[in-house]
Amino acid sequence: MKLRSLFGVVVFSVSGSYLKVQAEESSGGFVEDSTAKIIARNMYFNRNSLSHYPDDRGWGQGFQMDYQSGFTQGQVGFGIDASAYTAYKLDGGRGTVGTGMFPADGDGERTESSTLNASVKMKVSNTVLKYGDLRPYNPVFATPDLRLMPMTTRGIQLLSDDIDKVSIDIGHFYSTMGYTSTGHDGGFMAGYAAVEAGDVDYAGLTYTPVEEGSVGFYASRAQDLWRQYYVNGNYSLALGTEQSLSFDFNLYRSLDEGQARAGDINVTAWSLANAYANGPHTVTLSYQKIQGSQPFDYLMASDGTYMDSIYLANSSQYGDFNGPGEQSVGLAYEYDFGSTGVLHTTLSFKYIYGFDIDNEKVDPDGLYAYFAHSDKQIERDVDLKTVVESGPLKDLSVRVRYAEHAFTGDSVKQLRIITQYPFDLF
Repeated sequence: MKLRSLFGVVVFSVSGSYLKVQAEESSGGFVEDSTAKIIARNMYFNRNSLSHYPDDRGWGQGFQMDYQSGFTQGQVGFGIDASAYTAYKLDGGRGTVGTGMFPADGDGERTESSTLNASVKMKVSNTVLKYGDLRPYNPVFATPDLRLMPMTTRGIQLLSDDIDKVSIDIGHFYSTMGYTSTGHDGGFMAGYAAVEAGDVDYAGLTYTPVEEGSVGFYASRAQDLWRQYYVNGNYSLALGTEQSLSFDFNLYRSLDEGQARAGDINVTAWSLANAYANGPHTVTLSYQKIQGSQPFDYLMASDGTYMDSIYLANSSQYGDFNGPGEQSVGLAYEYDFGSTGVLHTTLSFKYIYGFDIDNEKVDPDGLYAYFAHSDKQIERDVDLKTVVESGPLKDLSVRVRYAEHAFTGDSVKQLRIITQYPFDLF
């Protein structure tokens, strides 16, 4: 069954079920349930690569304002959402493009850029249908928010919680506005192959039979690239008052589709992460495997903004460890310093080692050429975050993220310092 047909079946069945039952919760009203908030985000970004000159460096201030209306009262409720995003470049100077923080302007970057987004929505029972500029986030289609302005995408999305313990997410999207764009005139591309994808459809559900665990299933179609199928299972086992053992399994299956602009694709990618927590300490051991003659590729916007549609355990701050045939192991440690009543701080370290990249099957002149002479990659990550818990600066956070990545005779060092202050307007 095509995804568009599946979309119609789900809309009809969910709406039809409502004719037999009333909504569990009534709407407070279009105005009464409205919310508006602003996120003020300051970010410094520095990426130093042996094979890139000059360095990718930038410092900027962003403001994200999001408004969400409630729903009109009645069996069918209607509402609107809107957002305004602005980014200011603070470091001045030219020649430091490539950070993904600001739109390009000649041989430099704009010093100021703004975007507007809007969407309409309809609610029946616990099912919401949205159309317009949206920010869906799921394992096969996830819009990131890792710079000053988030990525948005235009299309239609259905979200439903009408079935007990089941969440449904279905979407059709046809244009994007990435980190360095100011309008929804971009499309989708293969992130690593860098060829056009066409429209994207997906459908998925998450079943949570118990509080400690859930399973998820998704299917997606990039019109002229691939079909992807995704399965997840996770469970957390309590071992005592302060101890637990968690398991998280992820699997993707990709096959070429339509015009197959990225070439023949027949890839299975999976990972398993096991985390042991004891009080403030958490240790995570992960294994990841890519099976196939191509890397595990995923979507990006046409302006070069990579999406977050890779839920594999060893996809990290810089690298994804997704080369053809590649195996990787990861070891992570996190310490939660707990609350002082004023601050809450966490610190984590991660090491990932990838090996056995099957470079002999990669065309050195093809779309995935950068894997043709590679056999391993290594990454080390550090992540420190502090959040203010009380006082006039409540919810102010400061985060430092540092990564070192070595791949194909090249090494990259990346530093991000993010200060963020969210506050509600109403």
